[in-house]
Amino acid sequence: MTAAVAVIGTGPGAAALRERITRSPLAIRIVGAPEGAALVIREGPPAPRSYLGLADAARPDEFVLHDARAVGYLADLIEHFVVSAATSVAVRRPIQAEWARIGSDRRQRRRLRHFRESDYDWVGPESIEEGVFSGEGVLTGDDAPLRVRLRLLGHVDPLDGHYHWGGTAFGPQVRDWKQRRISWVEVSIDGREPVPARLTEITPLGDVRIVGEGAPPYALEPLLV
Repeated sequence: MTAAVAVIGTGPGAAALRERITRSPLAIRIVGAPEGAALVIREGPPAPRSYLGLADAARPDEFVLHDARAVGYLADLIEHFVVSAATSVAVRRPIQAEWARIGSDRRQRRRLRHFRESDYDWVGPESIEEGVFSGEGVLTGDDAPLRVRLRLLGHVDPLDGHYHWGGTAFGPQVRDWKQRRISWVEVSIDGREPVPARLTEITPLGDVRIVGEGAPPYALEPLLV
């Protein structure tokens, strides 16, 4: 299912976010108005008393792009929203309250480098956290098999009936593969039959996006695939 994301603004931050979304392998459609959009990103000054200046628990599905350093963070949030088949997202109130006590410019710069999905409540047709795989797997490409840490999740697209999954492969070796233009790999977890996947891009943190279609490499309830 294609997610409509409204990116509102004419500055360099909004332009950079649009360009980043355009490069995503996921089904994301950029729109210029909030009507009908699943998520709304507005370029502007930091929202007062908000988490990282961009998220307020009282305003789900709306975010503020106040700093060029937030482009990668918001792009990661949007991609997680799509891959998890969420229908709504909001920062968790305890996270926002804690940030009001301990937030600083230095901490904000550090947190914007790494999007943490656990800081947010994700609403969807099923519990999203239950469908998340986080652990070790084996990638096989042009080189010898590579053991890496993976964080993956997926959903059934009601339009094509296929299971779409994706997430992040961590570590400098898989980044080296992508830099050497190795894109197609096979993924195996816990000795299961390998499944094909694609390395799509290197994230701002130096990890690698990975996506696949069909049966995922991790265990699912049989009726989900």
